[in-house]
Amino acid sequence: MSRAVDFGIITALPIERDAVRRRLEGVVSRQFDGDPHTYYEGRLSIPETGDTYLVVLVMQLGMGNAEAATAAAKLVECWHPAYVVMVGIAGGVRGKVNAGDVVVGELSYYYEPAKQTGTGEQRRGKQFPCSRILYGRARAYDAADWHKDLEKERPALGATSLQPTVHFGPIAAGEKVVANKRFLDRLRKDCPQLLAVAMEGAGVALAVSDSATEWIEIRGISDYADETKSDDDWRGYAADAAAAFFVGLLRTRPVPQAGAALTQEISGRPLLVLCAQSLRTIGPEEIIGALAPDKRGQPRDFVSLDLTDLVVDRIVTDPGEAARRLADPAGGLMTALARRAEVDFAFQGLCHIPFAMLAGHLVSDRQPVTLYDFHPTVSNTWKWPEHDDATYPELRTFGTEALTPATSEVIITVSTSYAANDEAARRLTEAGTPVIALAVTSPERGIVRSAAQVLVVPVAFP
Repeated sequence: MSRAVDFGIITALPIERDAVRRRLEGVVSRQFDGDPHTYYEGRLSIPETGDTYLVVLVMQLGMGNAEAATAAAKLVECWHPAYVVMVGIAGGVRGKVNAGDVVVGELSYYYEPAKQTGTGEQRRGKQFPCSRILYGRARAYDAADWHKDLEKERPALGATSLQPTVHFGPIAAGEKVVANKRFLDRLRKDCPQLLAVAMEGAGVALAVSDSATEWIEIRGISDYADETKSDDDWRGYAADAAAAFFVGLLRTRPVPQAGAALTQEISGRPLLVLCAQSLRTIGPEEIIGALAPDKRGQPRDFVSLDLTDLVVDRIVTDPGEAARRLADPAGGLMTALARRAEVDFAFQGLCHIPFAMLAGHLVSDRQPVTLYDFHPTVSNTWKWPEHDDATYPELRTFGTEALTPATSEVIITVSTSYAANDEAARRLTEAGTPVIALAVTSPERGIVRSAAQVLVVPVAFP
């Protein structure tokens, strides 16, 4: 292997493997002692750039999440790809998708976890979000040229359109081949936005969860997962459609090449400053004086995450819209993160704490950041004042005893600068939602005086 692998592709069936393999260039098969899988190493040219992605394809040894997890774990262990993509076929939800369409998974809904009680089964499904970068790039990829790459003839038109349509939403994963409308309706009750049902997404997600590799799932619809399910009519076309869309997306260079990132000099990279603002508009150059001397000479890019239009008299008028903007796959934050191999990051914010926490979560599990804080008491600068970290008061955690393995949602209140009103927080959501409170004994503005103290908050979570 001469350079880093950009994409690792997993398929469950030969028709899925072959649909991807024949679209790669210079394919060479690889086998390793002690590993039963066969890997297909190839390249995919990026038009008009002269660049290529290095791709490794593997077919799992059987169907289901366990086999998918094994194949994904071996793929990551041997090849260390930047991204893993599950490409194949799935059963669709009738009325939401058509046979031959493509579904890009926003998340994998693993429906198998459950508790058997005297009154029946209580489902405890789990959700595994996909790569927000690849999902956002897929949503923004509206070119129809990938249709020209279809190699299979459409089995029949019927009530469906001539060309396959791309849909975005959850894909269920379990250990069952679903051909039962009543069962599918139960899944839709638990996951209302469900578009398709397959058997491998959760296994891939679990296998890569402890690595730096991100993942996504792309499926062609081969049937409707009900009593009309056929094992033959649409399978080849659906596999071909999924592979064609995936390859078409890669040809737009949705992410930087992993190999290019390895040879890039860090000192020559631009500093990308994310300016999250809601309390007031931030002048991006405000942060320059706080940068370390070796950072001040870097070329700088600024991305504004402007939420000021949602705040009136320091009160958030629409927190839901603010959260949607920050998490939007095609928004400024996620678009900036797609450049993580090309830039150094700084997160600069003068915004409400919930917005800062959400933005920080979206960034920090993907990219290290440099954090600066605004200090109105120190000449209105973004420099941390010199202070003894030991004087920071104890941050205590309350309410964790109410959490159970079945807990899916929690409210988090933070009382540091000001005391949070837990009862007001409870009124914002459904009754019974647990509240975790992080609080110091006497909250006061400016209580956090060093970057090291910021770590007190995340380590306080259970």
